[in-house]
Amino acid sequence: MWNKLACATGAALLVQLLLGAPVSAQGPAATSFPVKPVRVILPVPPGGLQDTLARGVTQALGRLWGQGALVENRPGAGGITAAEAVAKAAPDGYSLLMADGVPLTITPYVVRKLPYDAIKDFIPVVGLVQASNIVIAAPDAPFNSIPELIAVARAKPGTMNYGSFGPGSANHLGTERFAMEAGVSFTHIPYKGGVDIMRSIMASDIQFAMTGLTAALPLIKQGKMKAIGWTGTRRNPILPEVPTVAEGLQGFATASWFGWFAPANTPPAVVQKIAADTLRALAMPEVRDKFVTGVGLEPLNLMPEAFAQLVGSERVRNEALVKRLGLQQN
Repeated sequence: MWNKLACATGAALLVQLLLGAPVSAQGPAATSFPVKPVRVILPVPPGGLQDTLARGVTQALGRLWGQGALVENRPGAGGITAAEAVAKAAPDGYSLLMADGVPLTITPYVVRKLPYDAIKDFIPVVGLVQASNIVIAAPDAPFNSIPELIAVARAKPGTMNYGSFGPGSANHLGTERFAMEAGVSFTHIPYKGGVDIMRSIMASDIQFAMTGLTAALPLIKQGKMKAIGWTGTRRNPILPEVPTVAEGLQGFATASWFGWFAPANTPPAVVQKIAADTLRALAMPEVRDKFVTGVGLEPLNLMPEAFAQLVGSERVRNEALVKRLGLQQN
């Protein structure tokens, strides 16, 4: 899907015009950028997958630029705190938001009053990677595959529980979209994080969940939970024996992505330079092998125009899904 986006030349040119300049535009601001440290603000605490990736990329950028690139963690409020900080920063390229789709493509349709406008206050800069999810199941769950999960859910509607990171989270919406496409229903149990979800899976308090592979993999290897599906378009080489969800539910795939955003009105040439240099850093073997493919992530490699298309399409889909699920807050 993302390759089609990256190759959509005509649409990309339209987005370039909307951003205000062609890809080749290079003014003084771009050729001299950066002349001081660049901040990459994250909505998560140190230590997790997103934070580790950010630090690997910014360290490589620092070597490319001969100038510091710093990670600043601002967790809280589901990404709103970090997004607000970047929305209110100077539009000069020195303050960037690294986020998944939640604060800019889901939260705006769940939370009615935000301290930023997700569309008007940000420019998509670069799509870095995507992270598909592993579907894990309780060890004694009465199914061992996606088709069996769907069959049990159809036979006993509403009796199957699944965990997510809370209402409006990416894995909540992903699981509900799976249910709609399969024509079944599940009972949603929200949790604060992946550790709590996996603890409940092992205790059989919930039957299944979509979650990240990195934390789940050791427990899968130890037999403390079952892996029954991979939400990517191709099987994961780390667990090649686990089928994709699409092998049991044709056409289904879902993934979270990580990308960078700049404040609105950041010079287009600066945006283009950040994107190009960041993808150079991401392609370095020491970055790619340790922080991307080595932890089960897949490179997206989307420049601003293609990344903007991805973000826009997710907004449309997530807005419709949030409304259908009745998740809007008063």
